[in-house]
Amino acid sequence: MIARAPNRTAGWTGLRLDGLDPDDERPYWIVTSQLPGLGPMAVARLLAGSGSLRAAWRDRTVDRAVAELPADTRPAAQVLLHGIRARGVRRLAAEITAQGRRHGATPITAFEALYPPSLAQLDPRPPLLWAAGDPAAWQVSGVAVVGTRRPSGYGRAAAEEIGDELARAGVAVISGLAVGIDAVAHTAAVAAGGRSVAVLPSPIDRLYPPIHRELATRMLAAGGALLSELPPGRRLGRPDFARRNRIIAGLAEAVVVVEAPDRSGALLTADAAIALGRELFAVPGPMDAATSRGTNRLIADHLATLVTTPAALLHMVGLRRGRFPVSVRSLSEAEGLVLAAVIRRAASIEELGDRTRLSTSTLAATLTILEARGLVTAYAGATFHPTLAARRSGWGRPTGDSAHRVGVDS
Repeated sequence: MIARAPNRTAGWTGLRLDGLDPDDERPYWIVTSQLPGLGPMAVARLLAGSGSLRAAWRDRTVDRAVAELPADTRPAAQVLLHGIRARGVRRLAAEITAQGRRHGATPITAFEALYPPSLAQLDPRPPLLWAAGDPAAWQVSGVAVVGTRRPSGYGRAAAEEIGDELARAGVAVISGLAVGIDAVAHTAAVAAGGRSVAVLPSPIDRLYPPIHRELATRMLAAGGALLSELPPGRRLGRPDFARRNRIIAGLAEAVVVVEAPDRSGALLTADAAIALGRELFAVPGPMDAATSRGTNRLIADHLATLVTTPAALLHMVGLRRGRFPVSVRSLSEAEGLVLAAVIRRAASIEELGDRTRLSTSTLAATLTILEARGLVTAYAGATFHPTLAARRSGWGRPTGDSAHRVGVDS
């Protein structure tokens, strides 16, 4: 049994969960998560009032809590409650658990040792998470990297470099698996051989967005993890991004917002980080860029610390910079000239023509070769940017090698 809170409004603070028997108690936490409207605070009240969720089901406190739900939630919750009682709590919990395990997911309650330690400090906290992957991924230090679903080439490059350096420093890169900055950060962490954790707005067996199933598989293979509040089999309605974003911020020691326009979901994660007392960082952008309005405002309002380089970010969060292999191979004079120009500043093919004085045909052929070598990439088919490998190479910086001293007008 756990210590009882003094009133109905008390939350998780002060509840002692270490006395609960996981095998005896877990089924009741699993089925409670099926009931719409009974969120973290409602579960805390049930624990405070009855001593455990098992007791709350047996003394019908759960039934009374459902009866007091708002009118728009109560009917569905009452139908589910009746169905659970008819089938049996343990039987239904076993079926849900088996369904989760078919998709590699395991339930973890807030009183178990595997529960993320950073989330265990929150009030309220998710009563139960479904997790797939290596538990070490959410036990080590983590930094969240979030941003817009429609990043610019600049934003993609920044997210890639930050995700790469964090992973090489041994930090778990946390994000939401969304299209855009989230996916870039996850991908960079995996490519660097590091761990990445995705917090989903959907059940693990109905991964959202579906186009990132392959990315999720690669994350798991690299020792990462997927986390979700929603149980397997839950019909996916409108994803609850606000709750997902709070978990992202709660898991992390620090949150980095790369690009975020006005009313971006990434700003909700930033708000959650501030409310939870997490360190907040932001990557500045051009003053006229819509994708950077949110990040620039966070910096201007002194809500976030400005990130100038990934190395500076690592220093500010107390981490060491990893070692990076140079991957640029021997380049022709034209390839070196174009690569140096792109590293200095991303540009369209017309701008590169003006800066390198190469013919259009030569320039197009050279860019094709650089893309094939993984040194240049084109965003929206119009603007060419250096890849992470190219930026790491130091190509174009003054050295004793004449090939690296190619002069490029800026």
